Amino acid sequence: MDVILNYSRKEYILRINMVQDYIEKHLNQELRVSELASIASFSEFHFQRIYKMMTGESLYSYIKRIRLEKAVFLLRTNKSISIEEIAYTTGFSNQASFAKALKESFGLNGSRIRALSEEKLIQLLDDNSRNGKVLDYDRGYNLPIGIYVKIIEPIPVLYLRHTGAYKGDGDLFRNLFEKLYSYGSRKGLISEKTQWFVVYHDFGEITDHSKLRLSVSMSLEDEYTATEEFGVTEISGGKYAVGKFILREDEYQGAWNYIFCKWLPESGYVPCDKPCFEYYPVSNNCMEGLKEVEIWIPVNLL
Repeated sequence: MDVILNYSRKEYILRINMVQDYIEKHLNQELRVSELASIASFSEFHFQRIYKMMTGESLYSYIKRIRLEKAVFLLRTNKSISIEEIAYTTGFSNQASFAKALKESFGLNGSRIRALSEEKLIQLLDDNSRNGKVLDYDRGYNLPIGIYVKIIEPIPVLYLRHTGAYKGDGDLFRNLFEKLYSYGSRKGLISEKTQWFVVYHDFGEITDHSKLRLSVSMSLEDEYTATEEFGVTEISGGKYAVGKFILREDEYQGAWNYIFCKWLPESGYVPCDKPCFEYYPVSNNCMEGLKEVEIWIPVNLL
């Protein structure tokens, strides 16, 4: 009986992940409950209740939160986009409904959020209990060994998703990768060509730590059907800024800080709204305790 219940839960996780993947890729469109229920293969009657039971957040609240977090990210990182365009890009029917949603969640309109200093933004998020972290305005940096811009084709991947806090938790990442590796090995999906990634779906400073989502992922060489809690999707193709680093376990945040806070503002590029990810090349050149890591940021020209 326990085995059956465990399998059922994994199947539910898989279906909820598929819905979240769809929402993330179609955020600028009208998202009908009937369509999302169909993707999850649940009846429309039961779907919203199941979603809330599995995630702890209603479907409506999740969609609204993701739209607003993406909107704040765009307001802060690409000031060449008009507020009206951001409203439509993030799925709001008009600028008035967008302004109302911002006001309800943050107490400010888009222009004021765009004009805030970074310190004031973090304070605003903290005051709204959106991340609950201790404020620290001193950003440490880890320097890259190189940064370049590259265009790639989409990469099909098998993934295992985690929802919740993860920063600084090396054991969590190891456990997730071990579980993904074990599954991929059993299914005969791993070869010398396999690539390993962590895809980050949210916007760090903006998203409550308990709701952060990441996907530990491995590339797929052939078509594969998702099973249990292991989903199948693709890393989006397009133009990326790639920062190459040699890092200790506690230096990852400093590398991300450098890319976003030092390199990007001076680069002539702005981040676009696809997920960022880390790629881990197979390397035998690092000293013990160090790891080669590439941070990939989707970008467009200013």
